[in-house]
This record gives sequence, structure tokens and C-alpha cells, in this order.
Amino acid sequence: MTTGFSKRLGLDYSNVLVAIFDLMLAGGIQGTDLLAICTRALKQAEAKVRSGQRAGSGGLVIAALVLDAWHRDRRYINARAVPRAVRLLGPAPSVEALIRRQRGQRNAADVARHLRTLRLVVPCGGNLYKPTSDVAVISAFDPLVLQYAARALSTLLETVGRNVNKPRNLEPLIERIAEVPDLPREHITAFQRFTQIQGRTLLRTVNDWLESRRARGSPRDGANGTVRAGFHAYAYIASQQGWLHPVRH
Repeated sequence: MTTGFSKRLGLDYSNVLVAIFDLMLAGGIQGTDLLAICTRALKQAEAKVRSGQRAGSGGLVIAALVLDAWHRDRRYINARAVPRAVRLLGPAPSVEALIRRQRGQRNAADVARHLRTLRLVVPCGGNLYKPTSDVAVISAFDPLVLQYAARALSTLLETVGRNVNKPRNLEPLIERIAEVPDLPREHITAFQRFTQIQGRTLLRTVNDWLESRRARGSPRDGANGTVRAGFHAYAYIASQQGWLHPVRH
């Protein structure tokens, strides 16, 4: 893991902790009690790591943007709207060029190689590559997955905190849950399929709305007039003991 990436990852997790601490302090927990809680939690986390209990997560924000663009940009699809095979590196059309279009992606070539390593893009002959899917789902315990998880946690906590502390004249951001405590295990597979279908439809609709309203121009243009906005959906299956087993979308 590079020094620069380690610093970014540390900052992401720091933001997660700040959001958690803010909610806990706002809820009336004293600083001394908070320190004791953190100490216990750290010991529990260390024990889990020593015992090999790791929970992976799927998805990469940049990969999702790239794969989606590959399925919608006219330069990257054929007459049947099927993604074209392109070079991994170099000027457009290429995976590197798709990545470079995303704001703030300075090391586009390195990211392209990483997507190849994760097999989100695969060779198809003639030094050309195609996407394996239109969504980014990976199973490897990769550093980028850790950053994604930290960012997802931070965003969720920011939404909850915003809704709790919002001014009266602002509408709350949607943050809802649909859950039952006693789904028979025989329905797990059906639940996975149902949420995959419904989630994909919802996310595609939201993504189309967002993409049609993205700021145009160079990454620096209007930087102060834009915000990061999105919609994060996930399904889960939890045992009676409360350990979550994510169902990835």
C-alpha cells in the first residue's frame, strides 16, 4: 500500500470516527465514557483480526462510474448498445481515458491496471479489453475495498446526522429500512434475487438522473458550486446473534 493511499485511507476512517463520535456525544455520552467504549471496541476488533474473522465488502466507486460510462457512452458501445472492446491504456477510446474522465483521477493508468487485476475488465484478444459487467463487485480483500467501506460508513453516518440536526426548512434525505426479524431461511435465495432485481432498477434510475445533471467542463470549473451526491442501497442477512452477512448489489 503506497504512502499516499495510506494517508487517504486514514483520512477516510478518521471521518468515519468523527461522525460516530459526533452522534454519540450529541446523544449525551460523556467524553470519558466514550474513551472507555472505544478502548473496548478496539480490543474486540483486534481479537477478531487475530481469529481471522474478516468481513469483506464489494464495490468500487470509481469502477462503478467507469463501467456505467462504458455501457452508455456512444464512443464505447456498438449499434446494439453492447460495450466495445478497447485498449487498456492510451487515448480514447480506452479504459484509461474512461477513468480520466472522472474528476480527480490523476493516476488513471494505475487505476486501469488495478481494474484489470481485479478482473473488472478482462482481455478479449488483440490487446483489447471488455468489462465483465456493468456493476463493480469484487470479492478480494483489497485496500480499495477498505477505502470504499470507510466512505460508505461515513456517508451513511453523515446522512443520519444531517437528518437529526437539519434546520426545519430542509427536507430530510431518504434513510429508510425494510426489515423483518424472522424470515425463514428457505427464502434467502429468493430474497437475494428479488433485492438484486429491484435494487438494480432503482439504482439505474437514480444514476440516470444524476448523470444527466453532472457539471460539465474541467474538474476545476465550478468546484465550489458542486457537491458529492448519490444513493447507496444494500441488502443484508443477519443471524439471530446480529452478525451481518451482506448481500452485495
